Amino acid sequence: MSSLAKQSSTRYGRELSRYPHYIRKMFEQMQERSQIPAFRSQFRQVDEKARYQTPQQWGVQPGDTVLITKGKYAGSISKVVALQKETNRVFLEHSETKKVVVPKQYWQPGQTSHIIDYPLPQHPKDLKVVGTLVQEDGTEKKIAADKLVYSGEYWDADYKKMMPYRRVKYNEHIIIPWPRPEPVEDCQYSTSEELVEERTFFPSSIAFTDAPQDLLKSLRHPLIKRPYKWNKEYLTKSDIKRLNAPEMPISQDKKNAILERQQIKESLPTEPLPETVSLVGDKVAEFLNNVTDPSYAKFINKISPDYKDPKKLTEEKQKKLYDEKVRENAELNKIRSFVEAKYKLKRTKKLHI
Repeated sequence: MSSLAKQSSTRYGRELSRYPHYIRKMFEQMQERSQIPAFRSQFRQVDEKARYQTPQQWGVQPGDTVLITKGKYAGSISKVVALQKETNRVFLEHSETKKVVVPKQYWQPGQTSHIIDYPLPQHPKDLKVVGTLVQEDGTEKKIAADKLVYSGEYWDADYKKMMPYRRVKYNEHIIIPWPRPEPVEDCQYSTSEELVEERTFFPSSIAFTDAPQDLLKSLRHPLIKRPYKWNKEYLTKSDIKRLNAPEMPISQDKKNAILERQQIKESLPTEPLPETVSLVGDKVAEFLNNVTDPSYAKFINKISPDYKDPKKLTEEKQKKLYDEKVRENAELNKIRSFVEAKYKLKRTKKLHI
């Protein structure tokens, strides 16, 4: 996908990385159903955070000679053609394929049939890197590295970045070099490397800048200066106080009314008077004494604070009797053990005599 397509998909489309995993899965299924079967991937896409980024994670690069260890072509040697970053897999020159039907509008130059053999990507863990080992007599020998380790770095002029040394595990003196990337041809609009690296600006001070103050405003388009919805600005309490108008002064009549209302509120009793309590109690007692419905009387007795459940009273009584018996048995056992010990002592004295 080109950079323009990526920008348009995030700006005008849905940015799936901002959704939860279950919603992302739903959108992926909808996208898969909208594609023709020929372009549907057999492997599920990997989240952007879990995708391989560095050469150490991939282990291989386009142009590497590898040994296939799993699948139909296990034991055969092939070459890495491209990396499929969406699934963390690689395409090989000779690998398993599947029959797919391609509509005519998607035919490649030289294609003559609707049915083609589409290569299936392979996982890097199912591959072993093949390197060339030069022996002492000058002969070359092909080796397949079971495991690789990465130690040390060097500047690679072809990749234009620091690359790690790829060594064979347990034989770290053997280094398998990275393949050379395909050269990129410059077009008529390309800028030469020497011109790009030429320095044309030298700052005169670290405290003051030579750039004009309105430079940032001129760099941005005037129609895009509005803040976006996720760049919200919130008002603080002090800002809100400045926005609200000050309160108007209260007149003397209104102050007197407020004072009178406060005095009335303070004069009201916070607790009922004893006369009120006795009057309400007499009225309630008179009403309860005149109750004739047995069910209602039973209900009132149950909710009264002095009510005790007969079952609980019986249980408490039985518990008291049980505790009394336990106490009596303990006293009897104590007396019995004392008497037995006393007679046993007398008996032993007589035997000694």
